[in-house]
Amino acid sequence: MIGGKMVENFMDKLAEKISAQDIIRANAQAEAAEAERTKQEAEQYKQQFEELRQNERAHRSAIEDTKASLEEAKEFIQETRESVASLSKRIDENENQVHDVGVQVYRNVQAIVEKGQEKTKDEFKELNRRGEAIQVAIETKNSAVVPLLVITLLVAGADLVINILRILGII
Repeated sequence: MIGGKMVENFMDKLAEKISAQDIIRANAQAEAAEAERTKQEAEQYKQQFEELRQNERAHRSAIEDTKASLEEAKEFIQETRESVASLSKRIDENENQVHDVGVQVYRNVQAIVEKGQEKTKDEFKELNRRGEAIQVAIETKNSAVVPLLVITLLVAGADLVINILRILGII
């Protein structure tokens, strides 16, 4: 009881020092401070919420831009594929045309070579005939024609060689 009495005395003395008005005033100040803190906290939340809204708008805009970019990329890829297919088709057509032209050129060259061979054979036959005629003339006539025959054969042979070289494209 002595301890309980002491607490009561202390409380009484304290109650005497602190009046009810002081307690109300202290409570009002505490409530005002709490209201101010709550107001500041609410303002912070309001600012954060507004930042979140702005971020959300920016993100939506970025998403829309990305969607538009992706759509453009899809169109570009499709156009590129179409261009590649068209180019591939043209290359195939050109390869066929080049092959056809190559075959035609080969056949033309082959025909020219065959004509040149026929002409050369005819020239050899003519030279052979002339040579035989000259030989007969030499055997039957004087021997002064032999040098002339040799010169003629040399000139005809040189002409034949030059024609062959022209046909082969060397000259």
